[in-house]
Amino acid sequence: MADAGTPVPRQSFWRRWWKAGVVGVVGVVCVVVVVVGLSLPGEEEGEAGPPPRNARTVAAVDLGMWDCLVTQELLELSPADSRTVGEVTVADCGGPHGGEVFSRVSLVETAAENEDGTFRGAAQAEDAARAACAEEFAEGMTDPYSHDFTVRVIHPASSEEWTVRQSAACWVSARGLPEYCLVCETKLTDDQEAFRRALVPYTRAWAGRPPEDASLGARQAWASTMERGIEEAAWLLRGKPELRRLGPEAGADLADALTAQIPYWREAAAAKDPEAHEKAVTEAELAHSAGGQVARARDLIGLAPVITE
Repeated sequence: MADAGTPVPRQSFWRRWWKAGVVGVVGVVCVVVVVVGLSLPGEEEGEAGPPPRNARTVAAVDLGMWDCLVTQELLELSPADSRTVGEVTVADCGGPHGGEVFSRVSLVETAAENEDGTFRGAAQAEDAARAACAEEFAEGMTDPYSHDFTVRVIHPASSEEWTVRQSAACWVSARGLPEYCLVCETKLTDDQEAFRRALVPYTRAWAGRPPEDASLGARQAWASTMERGIEEAAWLLRGKPELRRLGPEAGADLADALTAQIPYWREAAAAKDPEAHEKAVTEAELAHSAGGQVARARDLIGLAPVITE
């Protein structure tokens, strides 16, 4: 059995949030205005980087939990095509890879299907998939903020595909992606688990971030969700006895840092155009990251620094 805080060779998930004390903690979780860490190691600097091991093409319908993705090809597609792609390249998790599948979620009896079980549409399938994947991510990961991550989905896009796969693949990418596994399950101490549970509402909200080609209305709705997630997480951070026992830096100070974002999320929810929305989101992230509370809280309860590069 591994010691507390030691990765166990099993995999699970993560995304963009904890740039704490580095240039910005923020919004882990989720999904994506900026393509975070989809390139393989070294690609951002223009280097080729080591090749993936045993790369092979598989059908999206065959993707399963803990498959490791070579995501460069997805970067070459439009955002919509990357979410409905029929085939992807996978590789050994022990070598370079750009993302990992952390769950498959059923879309049966969701907004993706009509009452008679037929396919309702690609947009509805995407919304249902994103909500389910965000929930899986928030509830299932042991340390979502260990990396600067992005949650994404691959879902059926037509009635023909619906007859073959009535489910979606949930995958995650991150900066600092290790060559061994992005979402290794970690054995947490009681204090670390209390910290993780307190942040679930925030994690769930961030993991549901709309893709970069989403409508302004979808982004506004997400901003409202972020406000509610922050309020709930802050209440939990201040109320968890395990965190109160450790002092304010483990809970109350971080709660204050989170709630400092709220005015900006309200601005983002009321924005009249995409540029104003993105400006408000950026301000929210800066408001959260400026004080480094996440870094201090993680250090206090024995979690490793966030990987952002």
